[in-house]
Amino acid sequence: MKASALSVAHRWQGRVVDLSDHRGPASWRAAQALALEGATVYIGDSRARDRAHGFDRLAREHGLENLALQWAAELRGEISSDACAPHAEKIALHEAEEPSENGENPAGVVTLVGGGPGDPSLLTVAALTAIARADVVLLDRLGIALNVVDFAPAALVIDVGKAPGRHKMSQHSINETMLAFARAGARVVRLKGGDPFIFGRGGEEWRFLAEQGIRVDVVPGLTSALSVPAHAGVSATYREVTRAVTIMSGHQPFNQAELSSLVSLGSTIVILMGVATFPSTVAGLRKAGLPDSTGVALLEQGYTANERHTFTTLGAAIDEARARGVTNPAVIVIGDVVNVREASAEIIESRTDTPTEGEELA
Repeated sequence: MKASALSVAHRWQGRVVDLSDHRGPASWRAAQALALEGATVYIGDSRARDRAHGFDRLAREHGLENLALQWAAELRGEISSDACAPHAEKIALHEAEEPSENGENPAGVVTLVGGGPGDPSLLTVAALTAIARADVVLLDRLGIALNVVDFAPAALVIDVGKAPGRHKMSQHSINETMLAFARAGARVVRLKGGDPFIFGRGGEEWRFLAEQGIRVDVVPGLTSALSVPAHAGVSATYREVTRAVTIMSGHQPFNQAELSSLVSLGSTIVILMGVATFPSTVAGLRKAGLPDSTGVALLEQGYTANERHTFTTLGAAIDEARARGVTNPAVIVIGDVVNVREASAEIIESRTDTPTEGEELA
């Protein structure tokens, strides 16, 4: 049984569990998960917890106290290394690729995990497994951030999220932090929004760690560039409308040559981090000949309780965005696929408003 499989809400309430035969990292993760749900857990000795304490000490040595959302060794339930109660239930743990307990610094590994657009239910099985097996989680500014303590009850969780103009930790420091924990033998999860390789600097982090001799695994995630429009009913491609999608970062203004090339290509344009440069983008696309009737979707805070959609046209987009007070985070979609969405919405509304045959008779 994997440690991650032991966490089933309320199943372990009031039970007494014997993990005293297990001494590896899996035993500590299992003990924390079970204790968090109300079980009384006995572990064989203190080595597994000492290992977790070691990661906490390393975090403090690196000055990360203010960024730690959860400490690895902090008890979240009743765990004891005393003599085990005779009526305790024994549980067999079988988890592949446990770090070696031989030597002071067993080889660590970093897994770059895509957290998707923010809804925890959109995490992949591979992502959940990596998080559950992590010793240390470095997370970005995510919609799923508050759920990480549930998914990884035995991990040191550090918030290194970046907001526009406000960085809790520089990219250089993030890289060095991952390296330090991996060299200490930790399973490190770098949890990033969307997909790690879509404007997530995942490739840069992978290269840095590889150059330092650290093994890196990658778990892709759903990018907000495609999932947020889909959630709003906007299909990035549509037969006989467009067969191409261009995903761009709007962090810096586009030059006129770039915008003219986009218009010539005829693809759906998806822009992330593009609210601040949106007026210049619209002006440049219009100058390049994109018709004012072209559809525009401004999709704010996708997959959150504050999600908001603004559907408009290129000619009216700037005024509409200002009137609505559109802010980041937002996914901007420009193309005729937005008009297809609007046509589909009108069909649905007309069918909803039209009484059925039974209603007419009544």
